[in-house]
Amino acid sequence: MASDTKTKTGSVILMSAGQEDDVTVVRLDRASESKIGDSPECHVTEGPFKGIVVKQTVDEKGRLPPVGNPNVRTWFFAHTRDKNTDLESATYSRERREICFWFRRKASKPDQILQATKYFKSLIEPEHFPKDYVSFIKKSMLLMQEFPLMRRVQVSVRPEPDTEGGHDGLSLRPEAEDEEPPIENFITVLTPAVYDYQYLPEVPVSRKNHVTFRIMASAEAHVALSHVYGDTDRRTYEIVLGGWNNTKSAIRYGGRGPIEVEANTPGLLNADDFQAFWITWSDDGGSLEVGRGMTRGLNCVLRWPKIPPAKQHSINLMSVSTGPGSPGRWEFIEYLSAVTKVSETKASKRAKVRRGVVWYAKKTKMLENLEAAFPSCINTQQLLSLSSVRLTDMLEAVVFLKDLLKLGLALEVARGVWLRSPTNHLDTAHEIRMVSDMPRLIGREAPTVALVTVLYCEKQAMDTMMEDKISYVVHSVDSTGTSKSTVYTVGRIGDHRVVAMKLRKIAIQASTKASHAKAIDQLIGIFDQLQHVLIVTTGGAVPNYTDYGKHLRRGDVAVSVPRTPDGPMYVHCSDVEMGDQAFFSTSVWNAADDSIAKVARQLYDVSVSRGGHETLRSWEKYSESGQEQLRRIDDRFHRPPGKTDRLYALLEGERDPVLVRHPVPPPEKRYAYRENTPNVRLGPIGCGRAVARIDALRMEFASCHGIVAYDRGLHHVVDAVMNSRVSSCGLVLGICDYLDGTKTRTWQPYAAVCAASFAKSLVLGLPAFGRRRGYYQ
Repeated sequence: MASDTKTKTGSVILMSAGQEDDVTVVRLDRASESKIGDSPECHVTEGPFKGIVVKQTVDEKGRLPPVGNPNVRTWFFAHTRDKNTDLESATYSRERREICFWFRRKASKPDQILQATKYFKSLIEPEHFPKDYVSFIKKSMLLMQEFPLMRRVQVSVRPEPDTEGGHDGLSLRPEAEDEEPPIENFITVLTPAVYDYQYLPEVPVSRKNHVTFRIMASAEAHVALSHVYGDTDRRTYEIVLGGWNNTKSAIRYGGRGPIEVEANTPGLLNADDFQAFWITWSDDGGSLEVGRGMTRGLNCVLRWPKIPPAKQHSINLMSVSTGPGSPGRWEFIEYLSAVTKVSETKASKRAKVRRGVVWYAKKTKMLENLEAAFPSCINTQQLLSLSSVRLTDMLEAVVFLKDLLKLGLALEVARGVWLRSPTNHLDTAHEIRMVSDMPRLIGREAPTVALVTVLYCEKQAMDTMMEDKISYVVHSVDSTGTSKSTVYTVGRIGDHRVVAMKLRKIAIQASTKASHAKAIDQLIGIFDQLQHVLIVTTGGAVPNYTDYGKHLRRGDVAVSVPRTPDGPMYVHCSDVEMGDQAFFSTSVWNAADDSIAKVARQLYDVSVSRGGHETLRSWEKYSESGQEQLRRIDDRFHRPPGKTDRLYALLEGERDPVLVRHPVPPPEKRYAYRENTPNVRLGPIGCGRAVARIDALRMEFASCHGIVAYDRGLHHVVDAVMNSRVSSCGLVLGICDYLDGTKTRTWQPYAAVCAASFAKSLVLGLPAFGRRRGYYQ
């Protein structure tokens, strides 16, 4: 008996063929080899049919014996031709091929759907699709060996009239008494009749080089293949199908940007019927093609074969839109996870789903609490209490923490004591050293610049700006058995040795504020060669509703620079006395060494010059590079959509804030305007809950002191630095809201990258090793 029909379990696959009316039926059964023996019904074929065991079980009319209903049924349409005719003169016939599956009793319904899906996808994969009946049946038999839960597969071939429509892909239907509707293999998206892109996280493209879809619209179907989330204006290939009143199609570089390729395509789209399209691109970003139908490479409509290197980029995200007057319905052909009914009551299903949702939220909260506590470690009980996890769920929580450990997202510094990892599993060059005491670094290994952050996303962003990184996790246990830890990440930026440190997340409690001052004192004491301290964090802008030159938006950067030589760079309001006028109790600080302010002014001059507009400014390059690295571990670091940056103003006579437009530069300064890129503003930074959260007081206090932005209350940190031996200090704020940086998290990660990239440019402009260095890009 042919060996290639034997399965790993000692069974064989038997083929039985029969005919019923105009339907050809081929049945594949799994049977024990010992039961076959020398049965006269079984024949091992030779020649071109070698490897197939044929079982003669048909009746006098050539029909196979009846069997019970299958567990799963699927079908597809095939177009065939006579192999002896050439392609040009060939006549094609259409046939419906139905595949039915029977499974062993131990196979659950979800397993049946998943197994059938995998079998079907392997059988019809385009690159290896069998070109004749014998190969098709033989492949069907060989595939059964990979699915031991299948006990029978039946293929039925029925000639069909060649009509339009029909089934375009896989549909799996359980054939049980609790029958469900078919599970389709496409994702449906509805777009309104307005040019407004919808991001499609359900259709991943970052690790692919093609996408297929169907669209029903009267005109103006737009597909944006972007490099960065939320930015469809730059580093985006925009494909327009049926544009210009459904007469032309084009490929643009950037949303509504210059046309690179165009073609006349009258009537390409149809408002009443789906039209299929495919898009392919090269892995290196050097070419792009668009065509009609579901078969890639055929009926090409648009081809951009040689994309200029300056316009090449990797494709990480996809968005779709339709134009004015033309709503659209999209169907993306993607295989979804098969889901079907199991023997559960509706109540138990709901309870299971509810528990899954709750646990997802708790797991997210546990990770957030680890990040908030960093660089301090936290024991399991404290973590569960902060995350609202009951002690009865301890086992499940620890399993999750162990999973974080395997993923490189957490460290277990002692038994049951956890610390958020200072790096991630993808950054293999970032070394972690566990120490009981911080070793003293001397000579050229000693850091001269300290970079202080507050949020974990700020620490992640700052780390991407450094090279040759080593994180020292200093862990100790005091006399009461309490674990304590801190983390210092030492690395290099240009010629500078730097050390990055994250503070515990800001809280209102005085003990936390005191711990920040103590952490700064320890930092400056351990690294005795420090000359500069940069506080790199996120904050809230003070908007200017009429003057673009003084306006700050989300994603911009504010740097603490005095307005006048003897003015403050940082102002804190501790109290407000209300009367005819508001009286502010303030404290002010300024750095004795103005090195950071001088470099900041140099960078600002570059940003507003015509020459600085023509090329990417240094911090823009660092920002894009940082986002590219961080995107691999967390997609929150992409720039959010511009439409989420809404500006409100409290107008005279109005009780509630009113949505207003952001100011734009006058025509003579339009060259300095860069939308969706971080712009820079210089001025004092303010803080104080007494004023930061009340719009009228906030704006009045900012006007009195020339404040450009507010932080979340870092005056204790600034005071600790100013009262130390370090005489050079500055703050770099990435703008994430119009309060104090705590109103929303949406913009925090991206704003953190912008602040970190500008901080890198600042460090590169500082004097190194005693030599004065001018700013360089």
